[in-house]
Formats: sequence, structure tokens, C-alpha cells
Amino acid sequence: MRIFNGVDFDGWEASPSTWSIVDGAMRGIGGTSRAAYTKKDYGNVRLILTSRMNPINGDHLGVLFWGDRPADPNKPKIDLAGWLQWMPPNGGMWSYHAPRHHGVSSMRINGGPGKIDQWHTSEILLNLDKGTLRGATDGVEINRYTHQWPTERMDPTKKIIKGPIGLMRHGRGGSEYKDIWVEEDPVEDKLFTVK
Repeated sequence: MRIFNGVDFDGWEASPSTWSIVDGAMRGIGGTSRAAYTKKDYGNVRLILTSRMNPINGDHLGVLFWGDRPADPNKPKIDLAGWLQWMPPNGGMWSYHAPRHHGVSSMRINGGPGKIDQWHTSEILLNLDKGTLRGATDGVEINRYTHQWPTERMDPTKKIIKGPIGLMRHGRGGSEYKDIWVEEDPVEDKLFTVK
């Protein structure tokens, strides 16, 4: 199911101080908001999207998941709000769990394409029940991750929960996302974009 129509922010919380639509892509730059996020919550889900940095300005992209729903789209809480982040197109990972956010290790399968200022299509397959992620870019599986506490739903230092999907605007660069699709509760543990 397509969750971004390329025309408006129907189904999303997106502050106009930061987020606009340019040539069919959601674009975050400047302003007060670090993330646009879905009005719907997701747990077990397949997400496919196309993204790039324009301009890079020393920054990176980020897909946020399994975190607390923000209360204010103008200043959505990310730090210490329990989010995990997968960074397209190269598959870096980060945790925003309390008491201090930090990098996350994943099993590297292949190198990413580099060049984040070019359009790349990424797929992440999330299984909340098992606490697993599989990530791919441009038809190549890049990495796999298993959360250390896959069944924790309460402890803010460890929990993963059903929550919105957030697309991050990081620092002073321009983050662009388009062609965003989800499959809820996928049956197959298979990356559809990987041949």
C-alpha cells in the first residue's frame, strides 16, 4: 500500500516549518522538525522507499521505527524516545533509547552504494515480535539486526513498541523521500526488492 501520494501529507504529521513536497518527494530542510511521521502505527511491516540527500551538508537520512508517538509535529521528540533508526542507503543504525542515544551494531552482509546524494530504493523488513530487521538497497541485502530485548514493551531503556514510521531530517542537509510503500504484517521473511 502506498502511504505517501507525492502531492500532500495525507496520512502524515509534517511541520510546514521543515517539510514540503518538491517534484513528488517529501523534503525536509531547516525549520524546527526533525521528523515527519505517519498517523498510523506499525509493528510488523515491510517498508520500501526511495531517498537521497540534497544537499548533503555533512548529514544523513534516517528511517525511525518502534518508538514513542511524538506529541508535537513541530518539535517531535526523538532523543530518548525509544526509536530505532535505519539509515538509507547504506544501512547504518542508531538507537534513541534512554538514558543516552548510541550507535547500534548489525550484521553486515554487503556494502551499501555510498553516494547518498543520488536516488536509491531501500527496503526494510521489520518483525516487532522477534525484534528483527532486514535491510536492502537497490536490490542488494545490506544488513540484519536483532534487538537485544525483542519482547520488552515497557522499560524505556530497552523497549520496542508498535509506533509511527518517521522520516528524519538530520542537521542542515536536505532529506528527500518518495515512492513510500508498506506491507503490514508481511507473511514472508523475504526482501521483495532483492533478486
